[in-house]
Amino acid sequence: MISITRWRFTVVIVLVVLLGVNLIFYQYHDELKQHISVWKLNEPGSITTIKPFWITFHVPGHLGEPVQWDPSDKEIVAFVQNSIKQYGFNAYASALMSTRRSLPDLRHFECVTSQRKNLKLPKTSVVIVFYNEPWSVLLRTVHSVLDNSPAHLIDEVLLVDDCSYLPFLKTQLEEYFRKYEKVRIVRAPERLGLIRARIFGSKNTTSTILTFLDAHVECTKGWLEPLLEQILENERTISVPLIDRIDDTNMHLVTNVSADLFGAFEWDLNFGWWHRSIFPHRNTQRPSEPFEVPAMAGGLFTIARHFFQRLGWYDDQFRLYGMENAELSIKCWMCGGRILTVPCSHVAHIRKSAHPFIDDGHQNVTFVNSIRVAEVWMDEYKQVVFDVNGIPGYVDNLFGSVSDRKTLRAGIGCKTFRFYLERTYPEMPAPTVVGQFRGEVHNAAFGNERCLTIGTSPSPILHMALCDKHNQTQYWTHNFYREINSYKRCIDAGPSGTTPTLAACHRMRGSQSWSYDMDRRQIKSLVRELCLAMDTTTQSGVVTLEPCDERKQTQQWHVTLVEYNFWKPLQ
Repeated sequence: MISITRWRFTVVIVLVVLLGVNLIFYQYHDELKQHISVWKLNEPGSITTIKPFWITFHVPGHLGEPVQWDPSDKEIVAFVQNSIKQYGFNAYASALMSTRRSLPDLRHFECVTSQRKNLKLPKTSVVIVFYNEPWSVLLRTVHSVLDNSPAHLIDEVLLVDDCSYLPFLKTQLEEYFRKYEKVRIVRAPERLGLIRARIFGSKNTTSTILTFLDAHVECTKGWLEPLLEQILENERTISVPLIDRIDDTNMHLVTNVSADLFGAFEWDLNFGWWHRSIFPHRNTQRPSEPFEVPAMAGGLFTIARHFFQRLGWYDDQFRLYGMENAELSIKCWMCGGRILTVPCSHVAHIRKSAHPFIDDGHQNVTFVNSIRVAEVWMDEYKQVVFDVNGIPGYVDNLFGSVSDRKTLRAGIGCKTFRFYLERTYPEMPAPTVVGQFRGEVHNAAFGNERCLTIGTSPSPILHMALCDKHNQTQYWTHNFYREINSYKRCIDAGPSGTTPTLAACHRMRGSQSWSYDMDRRQIKSLVRELCLAMDTTTQSGVVTLEPCDERKQTQQWHVTLVEYNFWKPLQ
């Protein structure tokens, strides 16, 4: 009798487990069908139903595992490729996963064992700006916040719609989150761009502490409390989590990618990562110890609202996105604050392979922003930024007025940019290169009446033309990146051929790196070992590449050499 009872009990348990598994897969399959259909609602007649390739008893993406699908199915492959083109990552793989998938606890054991129960941490408003974000990714971002944060520390999750046009991000999104009392949606009246949308969101929050997240992240267990601790300790702190990476093709979690890194930038102000282990003073005593950084990536951070406001939020004349992290980092340190990376906080982030809604191949969204940062915050060092962008100086009609930003800086008692370098970033590389120059470029064979000139589109040809003081076609700099640069258009030697081209500056050096020999007056490609020369057989004097010969006048270039007299070694 006892054995029969045990047998029946075992059967019941097995049936319950099987029912649970079926419910899980039904949920995933239902989500997939629903959101594959809504992805295409903006394209009438193009709704497609695609059946996922399920692996038995495998939960897609669980604990950060890669999502798998049938690579032999041409329809699925096409859908994956289209989603990457549309969103910058594999939205199909994302839709196969649960919107509440679990990730492993990535914290060091010191973070878990440390006692925080006696600290009365402040509440925060979590601000998430989105623009045409895929359904599954946006929902997963919000659920990861709600599921991995103590409820009493979340004042609200504020979703800021930057004028999205995808239909499922309208009424359907509002209906989905209606049952979540802490989730609120505000909609921008027009496309603001990420930077101004964050300002818009900040001014619509209810909490004294703001936490910013991108719309394609997954917060992990215990991510929030360590960030708030640093604000509680010092209200002029910007606290930043360790950023783990979600692969943009199969959504698998890549961990501990930033534990040994600190954020900074070079003279173009573009953010990058440096290894702390290379610089002994950057190392900490314990893996869980927060550490200072010169700059932050910009998408994920916590800040006191009044401190953010005191710093002037972001520059509201910035275009779309880019350089807002450099501006906030520089002025935070210069104006009495600090930036800390907090290793006990982990947030995973999808690093998009492209920004489809911005990278249209024509608009340089960071050019204006970087020049505005330099003019307001970098004192005499701004000239280095001007040179790496190939411009002679700041003019309002190109970059807009910055008078209000300069007034802001003067009013809050900020220190100098030199202080910023000495205090937080002594590793900043020297901006000088041998043979650096700026201004007009003349060829010995043509005399000083003709200048190196950018020809007209559609295929601008480098040639010699009468000097007319039109800086945007005849102004050049040889700068820190060893470019020959005119308004962020660089002379490119290319992989072969004898005709140099003009291309967008990519900062990767390579075919865009040149040296200027001050004795021989030659401009030489560092990759191809060829020299710029003039073709005297044509009246316009087209620029060519040829083997270097110091005896040829056509290879001799007259420039105005420059030095940075303000530069002094930092360490």
